[in-house]
Amino acid sequence: MSLTDSQAAAGAGVSFQNGTEIVSFFQSTVGRHYIDWFNQNCAEKGNWAGKQLGSSDAVKASFLQIWNQISDIFGTPSINLLQFAALISILTNEVGAALLPVSEICGHEGLAYPFSAIPGKKQSYNSTVGNRLAGDLFFDDNDFWQAHGGLASANTVRNRPDLKGAWNGTVYPSNVFPSIIDTDTTAFIQQADFYKFRGRGFIQMTWRTNYKKLVEYVQSYSGSHPTILQFKAAWAGRDPDTVCTISTNDHWDTLFQQTDLIVASRAVGIHNECCGDYLKLAKDAATLNAMSDIMESFYRMGLKISGGSAYAALFTNRVIQVLTTLNYLG
Repeated sequence: MSLTDSQAAAGAGVSFQNGTEIVSFFQSTVGRHYIDWFNQNCAEKGNWAGKQLGSSDAVKASFLQIWNQISDIFGTPSINLLQFAALISILTNEVGAALLPVSEICGHEGLAYPFSAIPGKKQSYNSTVGNRLAGDLFFDDNDFWQAHGGLASANTVRNRPDLKGAWNGTVYPSNVFPSIIDTDTTAFIQQADFYKFRGRGFIQMTWRTNYKKLVEYVQSYSGSHPTILQFKAAWAGRDPDTVCTISTNDHWDTLFQQTDLIVASRAVGIHNECCGDYLKLAKDAATLNAMSDIMESFYRMGLKISGGSAYAALFTNRVIQVLTTLNYLG
């Protein structure tokens, strides 16, 4: 399955500035909402086996909210049909039927999961270049202590300065401190970078360095959403790195989950900017069909988001399936 030159040209020739225009395009060309068209024509078929979108009014409202943030996501005032098909395919895979941002699940391991390195599987979020070490935050950062020192486990942690080295390591000290994610037990520990800046959103934005860019976005926000404006006021005049330190896990949950998908959408834009502008796609079939890491290909977009060649190949085939199924493209 591959795109033809005429299909690529037709897709590149359709432009959208917001979600309303996308909804109108599908209503006029296929007679229904994109979600309903996708579920009937692509979901559970071929490369889309096991995947479909919810068709409720709530899901369609989320769809509209996401695509009303085109400029924040793509960094341009408009996008084409190729870019729409690519990103909606990512969202369908990453967050599933509800089209809502998700937070990385730590499972039964609790705090030990993001803290500890698992050889051959995952790096420690504690020792990652983009985050600050927990031990340095717990024992040496006065801003961190002033912001979070009243939380559960704070004094318990500080009473063991001999374990600073362990907190700066890659194996969670579960023999001394519980790893349960519980406000009454480990709230202080949860404010460290390894947990607070774990993956969130539509494509799991991670690391302090990226969250810092979201702080800057909130500080310069010019919209009218009341929740974002509250954080803008609270963070006004503060160094973005300091804001990262004093912000809480609950703050970020609120910003990602309770801002009508504005912050979650901007997080996609930040990830795109930090990873080589993968949302910019070619307009020729040869590049779009390519199963290799070349600029402006679907494959490169999938690779930048997942890091895996299998994902990138499946993603490429999924986008092409969506586009070639559209009667509009011929």
